[in-house]
Amino acid sequence: MKVFFVADGHLKGLDDPNQKSLVAFLSRIEPPDTLVILGDLFEFWTGSNKVAMSRYAPVLDALATLRKNGVRVIYLEGNHDFSIGKGALFADTLGIEVHADSFEFSLDGKRVFLSHGDIVSMSLGYALWRGFVRSGLCRFIVALLPDKTVWNAAMRLSRQSRRNSYAEGALDEGLKGFAIERIRAGFDAIVMGHSHSPGVHRLDSLKPGAIYANTGSWADHGNHLIYEASGFRNERFG
Repeated sequence: MKVFFVADGHLKGLDDPNQKSLVAFLSRIEPPDTLVILGDLFEFWTGSNKVAMSRYAPVLDALATLRKNGVRVIYLEGNHDFSIGKGALFADTLGIEVHADSFEFSLDGKRVFLSHGDIVSMSLGYALWRGFVRSGLCRFIVALLPDKTVWNAAMRLSRQSRRNSYAEGALDEGLKGFAIERIRAGFDAIVMGHSHSPGVHRLDSLKPGAIYANTGSWADHGNHLIYEASGFRNERFG
C-alpha cells in the first residue's frame, strides 16, 4: 500500500494545466492506496459552492472515481479551501473525510500528524481573517452574490491569503518549529504543505526515526509526497 500526499495545487479553473495534470495523476491511484490532500488544492473553495463546482468539475470527477473504486481520500482544509465539510458534496456525495485544522493518522503503527500548515504561528490579523472566511456570515454573503462577482473577488483575495499568514521568510522555519513541538508531544511524523517547499527532514535527535515531511506545491511541477514501506519521499509528476 502507498499513501499519496498532495497540497497547494491552487487550481484556478478549467483552463489551468495543473488541473489536467492532477486528473492524470489521480487516475493512477488504485486501492488499497490512500490519498491525503493537505489543503489549497483549489485556489478558492468555500462551503457548498456552485461556482467552484463548475470550475473544478474535472478534478471532482476524478475524486469521485477514486472513491467509487474504494480509495480512501482524506482532505485537510487549507487557507484557500475551507468550510468544505459544511456542504454535502465532499462528505456525503463524494465520501471524502474532511478535517478543518488537523488530523492524526495511523501509518504502519506510527502516529502521523497531518495539517495544511496555516494554523502554525498565526498573526492576529490572519487569525481574525481566517475566522471570518470560515463563518456562517461569509457563507451567507457568498450565497447572495452573483457567481461572477464571487469568483473574481475570490481570485483577488486568494492572492493576499498566503502573504497574510506569515511574515516574509518565516514560513519554513515556523513549520519546522511546529513539527519539532509535535514530535516532542509524541508523534512519529509530521506532514504538512503550505510552504511550497518539498522536503523530508529527519529529526532523529528528538526521537529515532522521527520525520517532518512537506509535500511541496502541486502547482510547481507536480510536487507531491509518497509513503510506502521504505518511508517518505518527494516526487514530481510528469
